[in-house]
Amino acid sequence: MLRTMRHALLVTLIALVAAPASAGWSQTLDLTAEIAHLRARLAANSAQEQHCLADATRPVWTAALATDLQALRSRASQAAGEGVTADAQRWRELARKAEALEARTTTNARTGAELFQSQQIGLDCLDRFAAEREALRASLEIAVADPGAYGESLHEAREHGATRLRQDLARLEERSRAVSARWKVTRADAGAGAQVLRAEMVDLRRRNSAALESAAARAMADPALRAAEALVAAADAWNRERVAIERLSAAGDAAEHRKTTMERDEAARQARDYWAGAEQMLGRRRLEMATPTRGTASPASGGTP
Repeated sequence: MLRTMRHALLVTLIALVAAPASAGWSQTLDLTAEIAHLRARLAANSAQEQHCLADATRPVWTAALATDLQALRSRASQAAGEGVTADAQRWRELARKAEALEARTTTNARTGAELFQSQQIGLDCLDRFAAEREALRASLEIAVADPGAYGESLHEAREHGATRLRQDLARLEERSRAVSARWKVTRADAGAGAQVLRAEMVDLRRRNSAALESAAARAMADPALRAAEALVAAADAWNRERVAIERLSAAGDAAEHRKTTMERDEAARQARDYWAGAEQMLGRRRLEMATPTRGTASPASGGTP
């Protein structure tokens, strides 16, 4: 009897322990696949960026090749005149080939303006892939450090799309407008509110990391995030201005006083510019929300115009 009870108790304990372990192992396997998928997307992003950069910098390499060919042609001509009879013909042939290659390269070489354009194309390559790369890297870091948080974000994005992201952005915009309005009254209160904005941006990106892997979601989030970032930057600049003002009273000589005054004025200018930029973005966003474009689906319409 006692042996039967022990056996039943053992079976029960095994069942209780094994069930969560099996579920956890299944979830780990699923998350491992998602992490591998994120790594593959990051690798593809990097490959596309490198291909784009290679095309952009090709004119620069063409110009360098022309210089090398010219030096080669000069050396070949010199060697043809100095070489023995057996080698002279080969040197002259090499000189002719180098000359032909140089002429062709010069014809295809880009002007200075076109080289500048290639540099702009290169910068565009970096900008084009940077947003996706940063979003994927952020998701990968969260998935590795906090699998539960990334799993929740992934589930939310797959089940409800950008619904939670849209709600979080609306709250962020509302708080940004409140901080911006307080800036006109007292910068101390606005600075404190900006620190809360900073924490909310971190939380928003974390909660919606999987959704922000989408270019469309990033485009939707960009205005609200940039406005909040500008307000945070304004608060940081204002804090530097305040510190500079405090240092002015302790300035030891005229040179230090002049340097601190310049730091104060520069910080004040940056604070004003950041705040004005945030105001402009928030105002433009309010106007866009108040005047919907004809034929554009509303968020609540489920994608139906």
